[in-house]
Amino acid sequence: MDKLRPLFKAPGRPRGFTLIEMLIGLVIMSFLIGALLSLYSKGQQQFMNQNIQSDVLEKTRYPLAWIARDVKSAIQVAATWGSYTTSLNTLVLAVPSVDSGGLIIDVNSEFDHVIYQVFESKLQRIYDAKEGVSARVDGSRNLADDTTGLSLTYYDASDATLSSNFDTAASVKVSLSTARKGFRRTFQESLNSKFKLRNK
Repeated sequence: MDKLRPLFKAPGRPRGFTLIEMLIGLVIMSFLIGALLSLYSKGQQQFMNQNIQSDVLEKTRYPLAWIARDVKSAIQVAATWGSYTTSLNTLVLAVPSVDSGGLIIDVNSEFDHVIYQVFESKLQRIYDAKEGVSARVDGSRNLADDTTGLSLTYYDASDATLSSNFDTAASVKVSLSTARKGFRRTFQESLNSKFKLRNK
């Protein structure tokens, strides 16, 4: 029995962690928690950046679809309308007025006007219906925020670039840029397309 006695613990107070062991454990736990938080934060930033990038692309495609529809239905580019003048960054279109059934009233003489311009980084679509004739209603809407540029190029029937007399344009090339800040970077998207006017 005397030989077996050293195998058993001596009676007395149970031994706990020393202060150094506890400090080492806390340091290791702090590193692990810090690494996990850093990984989570980077994942969240990546997720948010992907959402912002998709949003910027959508904010460029959506208004371009509106412009395409209006240009393709327009009879002509109007040189001026009210206080608006067609230029390299403002587009004024004459589109046929329609009745309450959506039918064109007179393609040669009855027109509504659609204006596109950027104001305070917002792409605006302004609609001015011919009073007492058109069934459409006046109004304006912001098609996109964070717009950094709207550039227009006008072409005549022979596809030559116009530097003046924009009301003779047969087609319009629209270049639209939007940008938005994400985490530690800025996302920018630029799209351009060329659209032909109605019956040109």
